[in-house]
Amino acid sequence: MSTSQRTQINQHGLIDKTPLPDSIPRVDEVGATSAPLFSAAYFIGARCKDYNEDYMLCKHEARGKGEVECLREGRKVTRCASSV
Repeated sequence: MSTSQRTQINQHGLIDKTPLPDSIPRVDEVGATSAPLFSAAYFIGARCKDYNEDYMLCKHEARGKGEVECLREGRKVTRCASSV
């Protein structure tokens, strides 16, 4: 293998740009790396416990097929975590 060949990973190909339905609330991503999220996990867990439990219950009831069905609950968890 020559030194001029390099492997490039195209992460943009992994993003689905299909718009979500209007019934799913829009929420910005938390925008933090794992280190600050890890250090704030205790506080996020305490403050967002109810939202997280609703999300986990939805995932459990969907038996692993609730990606779209549980987006509303997942967005609520993300919104709560952003507020911490």
